[in-house]
Amino acid sequence: MIAVCGLLACNAKTAQKQDLVKVSPTLQKPLAGQKRNNGGEHIDRMTFVEYLDDGDYSQILAKKGDSTIVLINEADTTRNLNRGDKIQVTWKDGTVTVPGDQEDEMPASLLVSVKKTADGPVTAFRNNYGKKIKYTWSAEEEFTSSYLDKVYRLTEYYLTQTKNPLLRAAIKKREELTYSIESAERNGERYRVIGIAPIGPNGSNIVQWLYVEEEKGRVYEYDLPGDKLVAFD
Repeated sequence: MIAVCGLLACNAKTAQKQDLVKVSPTLQKPLAGQKRNNGGEHIDRMTFVEYLDDGDYSQILAKKGDSTIVLINEADTTRNLNRGDKIQVTWKDGTVTVPGDQEDEMPASLLVSVKKTADGPVTAFRNNYGKKIKYTWSAEEEFTSSYLDKVYRLTEYYLTQTKNPLLRAAIKKREELTYSIESAERNGERYRVIGIAPIGPNGSNIVQWLYVEEEKGRVYEYDLPGDKLVAFD
């Protein structure tokens, strides 16, 4: 599989650097266990991660074991997959044109079809929790709607995995949740900081901070007692 998105995304026209996920443009080895049908198409089961729409081509990011798969997406127009959903993917080998003076062609994996085979944690969370998460940000910050959507999906996924007892209790009781978005610097690194809080009768108090590296897109939980950042998947 070929992760061409690194080259394609560099041509994206965005107002500022707002990526939350960085994908390495590494040539990947063929996946073990994949099947090929009579039409020369590959079929395999994967785990959906997210839609990538900030580059010159719409793409789907998925996981197969330890491998990251990027598929050029002109087939999935419903866009109803959530992170962690199990999917069956059919794709074929092809090429895409990389914009530039030479308009070079690059090999790429082209999505033919995708079918959800099982719900992931985000889909289950939405079905069980049944509420929208509220959020706020500083008036000094300017975020695009697509970036705000990325932060929302990241926060939502975190809530499906969190071990924070206050957040787990709030989710179980279906209490309202909110989060704030701000920028901060720590040990010379720039971060986007997400503060998550249950909303109670006396307002909201942040019970968990997430730090997202602006350059690398890595996500960390802030450990208050240890005053340190702990890597989060």
